[in-house]
Amino acid sequence: MIISGPSQLYQSIKLLGSGSFGSVYLVKELNTKQEYACKIISKLHISKYDALQLIQNEIRIHASCNHQNIVKLYSYWEDCTNIYILLEYCSKGHLVDPKTPFNDDDVFQVFHQILSGVNYLHQNNIIHRDLKFENILIHEDGTLKLCDFGWAIKVEQLPVPNVMCGTTDYMPPEVVSKSPLDFKLDTWSLGVLLYVLLYGQFPFLGNNQEQLIRNILFEQLIIPNRNDTNEDLINLIQALLIKNSQFRPSIEQIYLCKWMKFNMKLHNIFNHYENEQLKLRVKQKNITLKVVHNTQYYTPNKKMVCSHYIESKNDLDHNPTQFGKTHNSQNQKKF
Repeated sequence: MIISGPSQLYQSIKLLGSGSFGSVYLVKELNTKQEYACKIISKLHISKYDALQLIQNEIRIHASCNHQNIVKLYSYWEDCTNIYILLEYCSKGHLVDPKTPFNDDDVFQVFHQILSGVNYLHQNNIIHRDLKFENILIHEDGTLKLCDFGWAIKVEQLPVPNVMCGTTDYMPPEVVSKSPLDFKLDTWSLGVLLYVLLYGQFPFLGNNQEQLIRNILFEQLIIPNRNDTNEDLINLIQALLIKNSQFRPSIEQIYLCKWMKFNMKLHNIFNHYENEQLKLRVKQKNITLKVVHNTQYYTPNKKMVCSHYIESKNDLDHNPTQFGKTHNSQNQKKF
């Protein structure tokens, strides 16, 4: 099949995947021989499901993104039957649910790339709303890239009205309960991804859709014991999968947690948020501060306590933000 673009012709090579409105093909530009992924969306299906605004929103948001961990959108056009979206081709397919649980270092190598892409989106007021393994592609050089912005939304103001979107296994309680949404929707999905990488199964299971939703809403999260797992990583997962989104960490707080700070230093990866935190301390002339944030919160079936963000002048590198830790001191100042 030959696809006619605005100024180029493309040869269809093979089908890469199919979705609700169309299919994605591997195509080759006839002059340069450059390979791309081309998403072909049927106008008939768009009309049938009244999805034109959804497709236009996907194109507009995706085209605005420019980041190494996000699939690049090169161009788009239409004819009388289809809409075409020309995308960066990731030859190694998508990330798959691991059959064998990853070790701590492998989890970090995957997670920090996903987090980098989500951080870019949130900095640009975009919520992805469908983070899952199938939407994380692997480039030929091994770089992980987020794709599929069909459910993404550009945030004008918070909270965002609820739309039942995404994939149920990755949905937070506020989505399945049809509550207002914010950026913490994506951080729950990050917690699910971390959990699956570490344990090889989803944190909440069900024999059917109804039972799965009920478990997401009410079931107490149980973290299995693994002797080779870093306690700080377990603390991060617990924090990301807090049912009340108000107490779920933001992307910045994830970067400032102990597990991320340690591993980014270990792999010589620049941590912008930690650098800004250190610059702020220097600006404040290293005034001794004790910051403790103790909050009681409720899941639908259990009272829990979350204490984190413990810092002082003498622990610039040794006592970073911690999730799920308690701290008692008689000389504390609330910040």
